[in-house]
Formats: sequence, structure tokens, C-alpha cells
Amino acid sequence: MGKIKDTARRTLTFSVCLALSVSSLSARTIEVGKGKAFVSISKALRTAKPHDVILVYGNKVYKEHLLIDKPVLLRGTGHPVVDGGQRGNVVSIKADNAVVEGFQIQNSGRSSQIDYSGLHAENVQNVTVRNCVFRANQFSVMFQNCRHCTVAGNDISSNITLNPIMGNAVHCWKCDHMHITGNKIGYNRDGIYLEFVNSSHIDRNTVNGCERYGLHFMFSHFNVYSSNHFSHNQAGVAVMFAHNVTMLNNIFEFNRGTSSYGLLIKELQYSTIKGNRFRNNTVGLLVDGGSDLLVHHNEIKANGWGMRLISASTNDTITCNNFLGNTFDMTTNVSYNRNTVNGNYWDKYEGYDLDKNGYGDVPFHPLSLFSMLAEQNENVLFFFHSFLMNLLDATEKVLPSVTPDNYVDEYPHMKSYKI
Repeated sequence: MGKIKDTARRTLTFSVCLALSVSSLSARTIEVGKGKAFVSISKALRTAKPHDVILVYGNKVYKEHLLIDKPVLLRGTGHPVVDGGQRGNVVSIKADNAVVEGFQIQNSGRSSQIDYSGLHAENVQNVTVRNCVFRANQFSVMFQNCRHCTVAGNDISSNITLNPIMGNAVHCWKCDHMHITGNKIGYNRDGIYLEFVNSSHIDRNTVNGCERYGLHFMFSHFNVYSSNHFSHNQAGVAVMFAHNVTMLNNIFEFNRGTSSYGLLIKELQYSTIKGNRFRNNTVGLLVDGGSDLLVHHNEIKANGWGMRLISASTNDTITCNNFLGNTFDMTTNVSYNRNTVNGNYWDKYEGYDLDKNGYGDVPFHPLSLFSMLAEQNENVLFFFHSFLMNLLDATEKVLPSVTPDNYVDEYPHMKSYKI
């Protein structure tokens, strides 16, 4: 009986390998361009069979709308342009295992009621979009209800400035196991937008100059974003209503304005923020309703507010971070601290370390009276760097009364950490 099962297994394996080999051998390369078999990409797509390679040559603008409804590799050489003429989706993918690479895709439709895209993929898996240029699209790349797809090495920007029709660079809705990596993104509404997107990786992207958020998470869990660079975005980066998110080695900088943050956290749970650099933002890190967060080994430098820990934030651990050159290192709008703030380096700390254990012998109170007053009434900021401000802070050091007495770093680190 065992020999029969082994024979059946070998036969099945051989059949699968044979089928794959036949499929590979039967794949063709179809050329599109001047003097080639096809002058239209659409006609080449209709003629192609599964697993064919369609090679499109550059130095030409193809004014077409492309439908990819079979697993093919559509490859451009010299970045040929596919122009949608400001109508509809420029490229639509409705087949699994399709690859689009090496094109400039531009001029999708524009509407305040319909979300048109440079490239739109829906209900597919294992689709790859790489090394393309996207220009003047409402939404550049949109995935809806997709799995195991990759967006890699693309250059994405838009010249659409009218807010009702301005879309996102990479927009994913109801997806999982997505990989968004190595893209250069700028001048869209949101750079990368994820809603109901789980178990995905966002890494090595550069996002700047967006009208709203460089990266915007909502209702998206078990995601990792790492080694991204977010700068000069109107509102920074937002992670909202999520849990089990890991944020590693990102740079958040030069996000400035009345509502600008390096990183805005709203209702986030069981997540880690490590090795990031928050520099030159209005607010480096705002935690609103975060719980069970581990915030450690980050550089929080030269921000207006280094960190605002507000509202119902509970059971968060803030440790081993460097607070350097911030106007206000930390502030809160609550009178009782329900989080752990210990072992951080504060450049404003003036204590000593007599036992030479690397930690200050005197606790550090990161909240100043002036910052607490400013949290309650922004008009107080008019007195910043005034004699009144200096008097208030000096008085608070001698007679603590307003700042929460439990909001204290018991073991301030004497030297900055290597981040």
C-alpha cells in the first residue's frame, strides 16, 4: 500500500513539473513598437497567451487604456508612455500573477465622485508593479481587495492641486500581505494610504511634499514599516485605530504647521516604535489614546514639542530615547501619568551621577509649568522666551505645584544612546 502511495505521489509531482515546463516553453515574447509585430499595446495584450512577455519599446506615447486580464509580463524598455487622456483608469489589472514594469503611466481620469487611477488592480493576487513612473494621475496606484502584491521602485508624483480630485500615490483598501518598497513619492494627497490592510511591509520609501500625510494607516493591523523617509508633508504620518504595528528605523522630519506631526498615533495598541528619528517637526510624536506601546531607542530632536502624550494613553513604556534640543521635551493634558517614562536621555537634565552607574541620582521632571499652561491655552506661547516664562519655570522647580508629580523619569540616562 505504501509503495502505491509513493508511486502516485511521484506521478503527480512529475505531471506538475511537466505542465510547468510546457507552460514555460510555450511562453512567447511579443514586441510592440515601430517596425515590430504590433504598434498597439492593447492589441498585443489581446493576442497574448498566459505567461507571455510583452516587450514595449520607448520613444513613443501610447494613447491607450490597457486591460490586463491574463498572467503576463508587460515590460517597457526606455519608459514608453501610456497616456489615458484624462479618462478612466489608464491600466486595469484583472488577472493574478501579472507584472507591469518600466512604463510612464499618466493622465488618468479626474472626478470628485469616482476614484480614477493610473494603475488599478482589483480582486487579484501576486501582482507586481515596479520601476514605473506615474505622473498627473488622480490616484497613481490603487489596489482593492488584493493579496500578496508588490509595488517597488516606482517614481510617483502628481500635478493635480484641486483638493476634491487630488488622490493618493499608493492606495490600498481591504488588502493583505502587500509589499510597498523603494518608491519615491511626492506631491499627492497622501503618499501611502492603507485602510483595512493587514500583514504588510512598507519599507525604504521616500515620501515628501504631500498635501496631507506621507503615510496614513487606518484599521490596519500586524504591519511593519521600516527605513522610510518622510519629510515636508503637511501633516506628517498618521497611524490610527490599529494594533500590532511595528515602526523601525524611519525618519520623520520637517513636517511643520499648526497641525503637523512627525508621527500622529490615534487609538493604537500593542505596537513598537524603535530606532526612529523625529527631527525638526512641529510635534515629533503625538500619542492620543495609545495603549501598551513600547517607544524606545528613538532620537527626538529639534522639534517644537518632542512628545505629546495625551488623552487616554495608558500602559505605554517610553524608555532609552534621546530628547535633544526640543523647545518642550514632553507635555500632556492629563493630571495623572498612567505610563512609564524611565531611562531616557534628556539634554536639559542638570543632575549628577555620584555612583557612576550611568543614570542620574536625581529624577528628571520632563514637564515644565509653561508647557502645561501652553497645552491648556495656546495663546500662552506669545510669552515664550519671556521673563514671565523663565520665572514660572524657575518657581516650579522650587515649589512643584501644577505639573503632575508622578510624571517623572526616575533614572535619567547620563549619556545619549546610539540610535
